[in-house]
Amino acid sequence: MSFKDYIISKLLLSVFVSAVLYGFTYIELLKQHSDLSVISLLFFILFTFVLFRGGQTTAKSKNKQLFSQFFLVATSIKMFLSLTIVLIYFIVLKPSTQYFIIPFFFVYICYTIFEVYILTKLGNSKS
Repeated sequence: MSFKDYIISKLLLSVFVSAVLYGFTYIELLKQHSDLSVISLLFFILFTFVLFRGGQTTAKSKNKQLFSQFFLVATSIKMFLSLTIVLIYFIVLKPSTQYFIIPFFFVYICYTIFEVYILTKLGNSKS
C-alpha cells in the first residue's frame, strides 16, 4: 500500500467517523461526552499513522517474523492506551452514565478495522 493510498483511505475513514460522531451530538445521552469522542478520534488518527509507518518498515525486513511481532506489540499497546484513555476520562470527569463508552468504541472499532486492512495490504506486499 502506498502512502498516497493510505492517506486517501484514512481521510475517507476520518470524514465518515467524524460525521457519525457529529451525529452523536444530537443524541442527548451521548452529547455530553463529545470531548471523549474528539480525544478518541485524534488518538486513533495518530496511532494508525505510527502503525502504518512501522508496518511499512517491518514488512520490508528480512526477518519474516518481525512484521507479525510488530502487529502483536502494536495491538497490545493500542489496547493499553485505549484503556488508559477511558479510565482517565472516567476518573477525572466522573460521567453520570455509562453511555460515554459508545462513541469511544465506535471509533475504536472503525480504526481497528482500518488497521487490519492497512496491515493486511502491507503484509501482502512483502517480497
